[in-house]
Amino acid sequence: MLSIIVADDHPVVVRGVMMTLSEHLDATYAITGHAFGTDELIEKLRQYSCQVLITDYSMPRGDQPDGLALISYIRRHFESVKIIVMTMLNNPSALKALSKLGVAGLFDKHNDLSELVQAVRVVSKGKHYISPSFAKALDEQSKVIKNLPNGSLLVLSPKEIEVVRLFVQGQSGREIATRLSRSEKTISRQKRTAMNKLGLRHDCALMEWAAERGLRA
Repeated sequence: MLSIIVADDHPVVVRGVMMTLSEHLDATYAITGHAFGTDELIEKLRQYSCQVLITDYSMPRGDQPDGLALISYIRRHFESVKIIVMTMLNNPSALKALSKLGVAGLFDKHNDLSELVQAVRVVSKGKHYISPSFAKALDEQSKVIKNLPNGSLLVLSPKEIEVVRLFVQGQSGREIATRLSRSEKTISRQKRTAMNKLGLRHDCALMEWAAERGLRA
C-alpha cells in the first residue's frame, strides 16, 4: 500500500485534498497523516510511513522554515519520499529551483483537485508531474532566454525569491534572517539586490511586483 501525507497551513485545503484523494484513489493508496505546519510535518514524516508527500510551498506556522528550505530539508532527511508541491506561485525561477531540488510533482493550486489525483498516480509510478500552467510558464521563459542576444535573462536567484516572499508576507529582516539561518546583513543585501535587478526603488513597488506574480502564495 502506498502511503500519503498531506500538509497545508489551511485546514480546509487539507480536508479537501484528503477527501478528493479518498474518493478517487483505489485501495492501494492510503492517507497515513496530515499536518498544518512545518514542524508538525517533519514530526509526521518521522513517525509514519510515507511514499508520497503532498505539501504546500508556503506554511509559515512553525520554527522549521518553509519554501525552498523546507523542501531541501525533506530531500536530505527523507530521501525516499516523493514530493508533490502545491502552490499558487507561478514564478519560473522558483519553479526551476524546486525542480532542481528533486521534487516529483508541481501542482498549481488554482486548478481543480482532480488534477492532483492524476499527479499522485503519475508520481507513484516513478514519473514526474507538472501542471500545464507551470509547464507553460517555464516554456515561455525558456523562449525568452533563447531569443536574447546574450542568451541570458535577468531573474532573481532562489535565495532572493525566498527573501522577497517572506518580506511581502510581513516579516522583518531579523525574522527572515532567523527563519532562513542567514545574517540580517545578508538578508538586507539580497533584498536590495533583488530590487535593483527588478528596477524597483521602493518597498511598495516590491510588494506590488510580488503580488502580481503570486509570491505571497
